[in-house]
Amino acid sequence: MVFTPFTGIDNNKRSINFCGALLFRENEDYFDWVFKRFLVEMGGKEPKYIITNQDAGIIKSVKNVFKTARHRFCMWHIMNKVPVKYGGTTKDFPEFIKKLNAIIWDDELEPDEFDVRWGEIMKEHAIGKSAWFEEVYLKRRQWMMAHCRDLNMGSVMRIKQRSESENSFFKMLEYNNGTLVEFWMHFESAINQQRHT
Repeated sequence: MVFTPFTGIDNNKRSINFCGALLFRENEDYFDWVFKRFLVEMGGKEPKYIITNQDAGIIKSVKNVFKTARHRFCMWHIMNKVPVKYGGTTKDFPEFIKKLNAIIWDDELEPDEFDVRWGEIMKEHAIGKSAWFEEVYLKRRQWMMAHCRDLNMGSVMRIKQRSESENSFFKMLEYNNGTLVEFWMHFESAINQQRHT
């Protein structure tokens, strides 16, 4: 089963886990169910922003269930895929990633300037017709800093350490051969530790 945590930001700008769910499948029906349950547990109050990976089921379910929440993609998840999706030469990659990072993480870049520089980088490194890079570029208004200036939580979308610390936190729960009861005990212990901290 897939563990799906709901992590938010507390008043001290620290990550806090609101809840979690175990899903048998990662598809629209299951995500609809879990998002509806989340709303019930939150007294019907929607989050202002939802930041997820680009799973098709999640994207559809966010639209199905939430009426006011703004859906954005986690930059860290996207940038983690770049080395795998890069189709150029290995020796060219360091220069490519350096240039890409310079525009991706720049929150002072104007949207038009970003678009021009993205095109130049893709052309210079012969990435132009990569389906994955084309897709993430078309969805740039959901994750690239230059196109997300309206978000007062834009900084959360780009903090690599936040995603890494959450992944590290939930690694404590990995228990592939254990029972549900054992998982629950690990989860409860991890949440208690987080609350204590």
